[in-house]
Amino acid sequence: MQLRIARHGETEYNTKGIIQGGNLDSPLTAKGIAQAKDLGKSLEGITFDAVYSSPQKRATDTVEIAFGGRYKPITDPRIVEVGVGAAEGMPWDDLAEAFPESAYWLSDPVNFPPPPKGESMTDMMDRVSAFMDDVSKAGHQNVFVLAHGYVLRVFQACTMGKTVEAVKQSRSYQNCEVAHYQFKDNKWELISIKFNGVEV
Repeated sequence: MQLRIARHGETEYNTKGIIQGGNLDSPLTAKGIAQAKDLGKSLEGITFDAVYSSPQKRATDTVEIAFGGRYKPITDPRIVEVGVGAAEGMPWDDLAEAFPESAYWLSDPVNFPPPPKGESMTDMMDRVSAFMDDVSKAGHQNVFVLAHGYVLRVFQACTMGKTVEAVKQSRSYQNCEVAHYQFKDNKWELISIKFNGVEV
């Protein structure tokens, strides 16, 4: 099975430095819309058996724009962005004053959840891993997934042993960057990472 997973297009909150996790949405910017269109162009010629998306609007909008309505995505809450608790919607610049304990999260986000009441990386890895297991057993040949930056990092970590420490080794992803994986012999392999169709 071939699987491509991409991050959504740029949002207004991305440009304003506002924390945007699993419970908040923001519209795509003009640049984000253009990125989604370029994403679709980079995938031309590939027919997908299934298209999955985070149910968050910035993700479903990116799918709609990229494919022009050709696919009705299967939304799955297991691939929403990391839950950031009370930090949701707050400017990054205000975080340290509002929650001094956020210093632990900012210095080591893998081992410390967002304060207060944010989602732990272990919990996020459990849900993303469960999603991956279900997709791998669905019998598809070609799959596309539209999700979020931390989801892509955790997805990659799940292919490297499903440990929290592996998240530290996974890369950060640009808006509409695409990671191409192959599932073969009961294991995932990263084939390439591309932006606008060009390998990075």
